[in-house]
Amino acid sequence: MATETDAPGTRRGAATRAKILAATAGLLTSSAEPRRTVTVSEIARAAGVYPNQITHHYGSKDRLVLDAAFALFLRDTTRLQAAGRRATSPEAFRHVLARTALAMPSTPLVVRALAAAGDDAVQRDRVRLLLQVLFRQSERYLDRVVTEHGWTSGSGVGRDARTFWSAVFGATLLADAGVTGGPSDLDLAGTVSIT
Repeated sequence: MATETDAPGTRRGAATRAKILAATAGLLTSSAEPRRTVTVSEIARAAGVYPNQITHHYGSKDRLVLDAAFALFLRDTTRLQAAGRRATSPEAFRHVLARTALAMPSTPLVVRALAAAGDDAVQRDRVRLLLQVLFRQSERYLDRVVTEHGWTSGSGVGRDARTFWSAVFGATLLADAGVTGGPSDLDLAGTVSIT
């Protein structure tokens, strides 16, 4: 049971939130069935908390899953950035970004979490915030790479970042839905205008 010392703004509350988030991320990545949804009871058991603490700290299971999926996704983007730094030409850079983004295990997780936002205004606001973080980080990364290598971005790094991730999410959504073709038929590398 949540207590006053376990309130979201306290040190103990922050530790409980972190424990819940880590347990959720672990459940999302360890499932043998990637499309299986986790339950509040499973999350509570894995985190060692009461189920009501999940809603106390996150408002809803969907919000928690969204935050956990994005935490995993942002962690995976550091691998994407490392792979991109090794590229020696703009073409190689664009292709390594596309291949790596589609291969990240968290990409389908975050796409499903984004889709679950539906018509829930609170969830949609959270999605907007998390996407802003992703786009800002991606823009800073692209700007750094372009500057370091003396490359250029015809559309601007901000637009490149938004267009790239939109294409990655769309390709993943198509593949997840079982649409014939999908990611391998798309020119994701072509969505980045860096030359």
